[in-house]
Amino acid sequence: MVVKITRGLGGSKGLLVLTITVLVGLVAFFATWLFRQSIQAPAAAADVSPDEILRLGANARGQMPEIPYVAKDLARIASFAVAQRVDGDWAGLPAGTVVQVANTSVENKDLWVSGVVQGGASRESIKIHSSFLARYLPVALGGAVELSDVRLLHLAESPAPRLTVTGWLRNITSQTLTQCTVVCTFQDKGGAKLDRQAGPDLVLRPQEFVRFETAPTGTEEQFAAITLEISHATPDGLRNYLPAVVIPHSAGQHTQ
Repeated sequence: MVVKITRGLGGSKGLLVLTITVLVGLVAFFATWLFRQSIQAPAAAADVSPDEILRLGANARGQMPEIPYVAKDLARIASFAVAQRVDGDWAGLPAGTVVQVANTSVENKDLWVSGVVQGGASRESIKIHSSFLARYLPVALGGAVELSDVRLLHLAESPAPRLTVTGWLRNITSQTLTQCTVVCTFQDKGGAKLDRQAGPDLVLRPQEFVRFETAPTGTEEQFAAITLEISHATPDGLRNYLPAVVIPHSAGQHTQ
């Protein structure tokens, strides 16, 4: 049985009123949702100026996801951040600063990380909101350089696929390292060399992060592993060759 409504909102005018009512309700709902999101958003985002971040102090927030850390973990500050010193004052820390975690705490549902700044002469103890931090998992080479975040970067798909190898180097000595070179060897499953590409010479200042990128290769679908060899000049004019790093080829290494 079909029931036809002929009262109330029946007819073309009634349908128009009903449509307008629904639209007004939806607009009001989304306006309320956007307002709630705006007042619940973090107090500071990555595009906030350093001066404003310093002014906000304990209320400043970064844009990194809040992930758990345990003692002795290493974390890297992803963007300019503000941290609390032992004396209670708030001070700025530049992007790239490395912190060794001592402990964490939760305050009003916010995750805070206490740790020691690495590389400085004073090894200052700080407390920082975890939204400023990214996990740092380096490979230390010869007590001189840390290698991290190695990726395969696609440059072109035609006329043939071409990619390059990128990553970050950090000088963990107290001396500037000059003529630092990264050479990447592409190997097949049997270990035979398919190609060998190097990046430009780099200068690594103490505790500084420097991005490297090798010359492009066309062996994308053929290699099974890459071997990274890093060397730098020594004061006597020779070269110091750091331990080689072998990285198996996996789909997770690719970026566009």
